[in-house]
Amino acid sequence: MDFRLATACTSLLLALALLPLAPQPAAAQGAANAAFVPVTDAMHENPAPGDWLMWRRTQNGWGYSPLDQINRDNVGELRMVWTRALREGTNQATPIAYGGVLYVPNPSHATQAIDALTGDLLWEYVRPIPEDANDYIRGLVQVNRNAAIYGNLIIDTANDGYLYALNAQTGSLVWETEILNLYELPARHSTGPIIANGMVVSGRSCRPWAGPEACIIAAHDPLTGAEVWRTRLIPAPGEPGNETWGDVPYEERGHVGSWMAPSYDPELNLVYVGTSVTSPAPKFLLGGADLRHLYHNSTLALDGDTGEIRWYFQHLNDHWDLDHPFERILL
Repeated sequence: MDFRLATACTSLLLALALLPLAPQPAAAQGAANAAFVPVTDAMHENPAPGDWLMWRRTQNGWGYSPLDQINRDNVGELRMVWTRALREGTNQATPIAYGGVLYVPNPSHATQAIDALTGDLLWEYVRPIPEDANDYIRGLVQVNRNAAIYGNLIIDTANDGYLYALNAQTGSLVWETEILNLYELPARHSTGPIIANGMVVSGRSCRPWAGPEACIIAAHDPLTGAEVWRTRLIPAPGEPGNETWGDVPYEERGHVGSWMAPSYDPELNLVYVGTSVTSPAPKFLLGGADLRHLYHNSTLALDGDTGEIRWYFQHLNDHWDLDHPFERILL
């Protein structure tokens, strides 16, 4: 379950600029004011060493930086340069770092753009989430782990059921698209999207009471917000895998979510996602312990063009709520 990390990430101070004491070159000092270069698919496939463009930096999910300026010999020389308070609330965010700017998801679906060298706030956008959202979603309503960047847009999901894009230079809203109706198909968006195959691909934690239609992976056009495809994580009658739910009515199947960011292989054009446990988790309460209840606790490989499930591997038939939604690392 995605509240397990919450207590480790509650600090309101963001120490993002632990730099050597040597003075910074003038060109670097003005990096945040330089002309904005739109982010492309090629940049996502092979980011510059100093850029961190997505949740795990690269589409293969490594979370590795090739920078070597700071090493075991000089790490002791680091000193605090600046700190900035984040918005109050639970935080598990990984910022985007691009063009001398940090784009930082904040609690309660706020986004801040911060000058990476000075800590100055460049802009802030606060998503107007309905006051009664928690009545339908519950849980980590405040948490937003990451956003995506494409072109000149910062793109994110929110707990009002929308995908939306902000102007990276001003923070103004450019477009918004409803993915799921908050009141009819509630789903929690605690992790934002990634860019894969020129699309914005996002998952979500469908709530146990929302039914199977809320348990989806979706892809949208990053420039317009138009939906390209959506893939349900629970098969319907007449679809492959339906038999793995036995006699459980379709409308009573639920909570097979994918709330962590996907990974992507551009050579194979496959999007890899991990899925969570069912609700209830003990399968004797859900039609029988001998059923597999696809596609819970599985790794799915989705066609980047269509969202079709090209293959899947179910890790185990889980009765103990031991989720498997975390990012897949490609080697």
